[in-house]
Formats: sequence, C-alpha cells, structure tokens
Amino acid sequence: MTARQKKFAEYYAQSGNTVQSAIKAGYSEKYAKADACKILDNPSVAEYIRMLSEKAQDEHIMTAKERQALLSDIAKDGKNDPADRIRAVDTLNKMTGEYVAKIQAEVKTSEKLSDVFAQIGGEGLGE
Repeated sequence: MTARQKKFAEYYAQSGNTVQSAIKAGYSEKYAKADACKILDNPSVAEYIRMLSEKAQDEHIMTAKERQALLSDIAKDGKNDPADRIRAVDTLNKMTGEYVAKIQAEVKTSEKLSDVFAQIGGEGLGE
C-alpha cells in the first residue's frame, strides 16, 4: 500500500466519502471524481479501512471498569434522585455478582419411584 493509499484509507475511515478522501490524500480532483472507488477495490486498502473502523468502534465502547466507575459516581452523588442512586447500586451489585440465588430443594422418593430405579438398574425384573 502506498503512502497516498494509506492517507486515503485514513480519511475514508473517518468520513466515508470516497471523493473527498481521495482529494485530501493527494489524488487529483479529476481522478477522485471518476475513479476514487477503484482505490477501495485494493485488498490491502480495504483491510486497512476495516481495521481502522474496528479500532474506532472499540475506543467508543466502555470497559467494565468504566461502567462500574460511572455507576459508582451516580450512586455516590447525593444530587442524583434517590431512585437513580438505588438503581445504580443494584446494577453494580448485579455486575459484581453480589446477588446469589439461593435454591432450596427437597427430594422425596416413593416406593413406585424406587421400583422404577431398580428396574432401570436391572433389579426386580422377573425375566
């Protein structure tokens, strides 16, 4: 990939405008208007644009720590509505696994169920 193609890819990843990106990268206005789309057909240019786009998206996504910090700020700020503060604490508790589901179960067996288990295991079959 040439330096001009690289510049084109960087401008294109920001704007999505083929003609303007080509002109800013140093291509002639005539070429930009007629054939700038051909630059996108270059596999290395297309891959570089994809990589730049993914990187830009990743930078906009909050990490778990950033989300926890934001929720903590909301929960601690006394100026916020109490319901919002409680909701922030609740969300933080869910994120950090503070809530544990307690399950209580009682298993009862009957004679009939024991007979079925015995038959499955091969016992009690009169064959």
